[in-house]
Amino acid sequence: MIYKKINNTDLTVSAVSLGTDVYGTDLSVSDSEMLLDFYTEMGGNIIDTAKIYADWANDEKSQSEKLIGKWLKKKNNRHNLIISTKGGHPNLDTMNISRLSHDELRSDLESSLKNLGTDYIDIYWLHRDDINVPVIEIANTLNEFVKSGKVRYIGLSNWTAERIDEFNRYALKNNLAPAVASQIQYSIAEPNYENNDPTLVIMNDIEYEYYKKHDMCVFAFASQAKGFFSKIDKGGISNLSEKARIRYLNEKSLKTYEEIKKLSEETGYSVGKLVIAKLTNNHDFLTIPIVGCKNTIQLKESLEGAEIIL
Repeated sequence: MIYKKINNTDLTVSAVSLGTDVYGTDLSVSDSEMLLDFYTEMGGNIIDTAKIYADWANDEKSQSEKLIGKWLKKKNNRHNLIISTKGGHPNLDTMNISRLSHDELRSDLESSLKNLGTDYIDIYWLHRDDINVPVIEIANTLNEFVKSGKVRYIGLSNWTAERIDEFNRYALKNNLAPAVASQIQYSIAEPNYENNDPTLVIMNDIEYEYYKKHDMCVFAFASQAKGFFSKIDKGGISNLSEKARIRYLNEKSLKTYEEIKKLSEETGYSVGKLVIAKLTNNHDFLTIPIVGCKNTIQLKESLEGAEIIL
């Protein structure tokens, strides 16, 4: 496993982060624990979850965090791992109403700490933004968490570069902790922007240039584009899921597939491995793909892809 240091932190992270959005729900408890075991045995050290994962599945809340918390206790390995979780997500039935007040964020953090069975979070992310809430209020709240020792580092998920810049300028000017990383939808596929979730921020030229200029770490979610390239490689366009078709099927993505397929034939590496390698070999800024694999075969391929030097 290759490890990389996140700028302005003492965090040395594995080149791939394990995504856990369906753990304990669509993915059974036993299968979830098997993947956690496999990931850490292969050298992975950063687990990404969120308070709201996977509240859409049933009535019990925060099942992903709770499962991870029980697994951490069973394995007694909390201090060997970097735990990344998120709060500040709107209620699912009122996505247009943000939850970024001091009390809401504090409640979310305390719930996550309890669910995970830990007294600190290594990277605590805000899951969504609201441009109508001043960054001053949000930065002050998050820095309260840092000063308390309950949060080590701040991350921002689905925030535009403009808002991240405003947040960090305020933080640095007032001797506060800045955001050290961003979570954004990012893969080598060309997204159909109009068909994606409007509450998500997707990598584009403006965002990319900001991260490049500031050498800011990016955690890429949907990093494999719903398996777009691997599924085409195995069964053609008809093998794509409906979501993959809607979000990524276009001329640019198909051209990228042809390029990746050619590289696969030249190098002997699978298409799936190269999809990850293209991100982990980004020299403009540190890119950590978050992978939500459903079995150990997929996870092994992703982890091995991160070790390829292009």
